[in-house]
Amino acid sequence: MIKTNKEIGEQYTKFNIHGLDIYVIPKKLSTAYAVLGVDFGSSDTEFLCDGKRLAVPAGIAHFLEHKMFENEDGTDAFEQFSILGANANAFTAASKTCYMFSCTENFEESLALLLKVVTRPHFTDDSVEKERLIINKEIRMYMDDPYWKMYFGLLDAMYHNSTIRTDPAGTEESIADITPELLYNCHRMFYKGDNMALCVCGEVETETVERIARSVLEDLPLGVAERIQEEEPECVRTDRAEAYMDIAVPLFAVGIKCPDIEMGKERIIAGAEHEIILQMVFGKSGRFYNDCYETGLLGDRFSAGFSSERGTSFVMISGSSPKPEEVYRLAMEEIELCRRDFCSRAEFERAKKVCYSTALDVYNSTEEIANAFLGFVFDGCDLLDYTSMLRNADYESVKNRFMRDYRTDRTAFSVVYPKED
Repeated sequence: MIKTNKEIGEQYTKFNIHGLDIYVIPKKLSTAYAVLGVDFGSSDTEFLCDGKRLAVPAGIAHFLEHKMFENEDGTDAFEQFSILGANANAFTAASKTCYMFSCTENFEESLALLLKVVTRPHFTDDSVEKERLIINKEIRMYMDDPYWKMYFGLLDAMYHNSTIRTDPAGTEESIADITPELLYNCHRMFYKGDNMALCVCGEVETETVERIARSVLEDLPLGVAERIQEEEPECVRTDRAEAYMDIAVPLFAVGIKCPDIEMGKERIIAGAEHEIILQMVFGKSGRFYNDCYETGLLGDRFSAGFSSERGTSFVMISGSSPKPEEVYRLAMEEIELCRRDFCSRAEFERAKKVCYSTALDVYNSTEEIANAFLGFVFDGCDLLDYTSMLRNADYESVKNRFMRDYRTDRTAFSVVYPKED
């Protein structure tokens, strides 16, 4: 299947091998990039499999990601990528795990290696124990990261039951229970053809990608374990989280808890409308930011974004400020002001143009294209539809979303203060 967006001059080809959807996005750029995503992340800790309820330790998706780069003969796949001149990496998010590489040469060999890495696991007691020590150090490192502390403090404040509050690496206590058997079980349950997707972007031929995939992939199993998610109340768990660390200026994050959004078209519409709203209300060309900037409350380190993953949707406004409580108060006032007198149609049209231009910027990088494309695939959406959603966004629909989702009674505030002498 070939799909084209003539408006922006972009297209992709899609085909399927052993249940695995593969997308090839042609771009005449110097770097080729491939990302293989698995719909299994840090928030997936309980599920039904063969009628039985199973629970796995927090951090197991991340642990599995680390271990996938070890070959059966004990060699390191990262070294193999390096020899090929490819830069490989991986990460675990709340709802997915991704494996990727970029290269300017040896694309075919690198793609074959990526597919082998993800589909042919090998774990031993000794290698798992060795990895446990490495991940324990990583956990302690993140505990010393003020941004990490701020972000997960906010999630913990907003959510009652959702496992999105859990650090993807887990805790030293939770990963102590991880064994080779558990890792193999998780791989069997989730690393399946219909639970993964491969996105390739660059000056590569679709026929080449298909040939490599067919030569490497054996019959992939199908059928995914049913995830169990606790019901999540609409209200926040608590309205404030605090921490003290060795920093010079306080860091803050304001979270607005939004209703969960269905997969598919509704999610892509919501993403476009939230992006327009945030550009209008909290964008760096808007009233709120400039008033705070001129009075010294905010600097350049400020951002506002919308996130929607499995079972969770929220807006986050974050930055650094000598008076974070004042920024929070003014943000709440700005929301209430906009609820009484929403932005004008002229402001709406300007915001649409900014967001549309930003969306086009993604297409200048093979990495950004493929990563964004994969995210849309896992949301049941299509990246090529996003610019059209922005261009066709309706003022009244955006206004209604703001009135429905931007509520000051569903906000939480996370602050990391400098340690007192």
